[in-house]
Amino acid sequence: MLRVAGHSAPVLFPATAQAEPLVRRPIEAEQLRAAVAAAEAGANVVFLGTARGVTGGVVTLSLEYEAHEPLAAEALSRLCVAAVERFGLTACAVEHRLGRIAVGEASVGIATSAPHRAAAFAAAEWLMERIKQEVPIWKCEEAADGSRAWVHPEGAAPGIAAGAAAAPARRGEERA
Repeated sequence: MLRVAGHSAPVLFPATAQAEPLVRRPIEAEQLRAAVAAAEAGANVVFLGTARGVTGGVVTLSLEYEAHEPLAAEALSRLCVAAVERFGLTACAVEHRLGRIAVGEASVGIATSAPHRAAAFAAAEWLMERIKQEVPIWKCEEAADGSRAWVHPEGAAPGIAAGAAAAPARRGEERA
């Protein structure tokens, strides 16, 4: 379990033994839950953000995620530390997938634990909103007609998050 200096509560990321919260494998909900479970926690919340099959009336075949990996890993770490402090969590774990994601698969996993459920739920929601706004991870949506569109993080200038460069454009793709 990773303990961040100056914090009495464990701050976990990722939930597995890997050194980074960015993964290129399926996210396992039970691994996330087990990583934050503690005797002093009366609540364990696991949130999985999954690739949906229809977005804005457009059928989606898959998603692809790219990131400015060093900045994204640092931002996820910083957000976990902030969540522990802000919500009085027992522990926090976050994993975000990179690469191609099929419809129905999890692209992000967040696990929080706290003495009481209100803090664990509030922290998980807060983390998801912050991840979407602050972490330099880009999503490309592939539609059933073969078109692809890059979607920039919410609240950021197109293609920019936390000072990172834009995701690379590819032939035949547009940016949303």
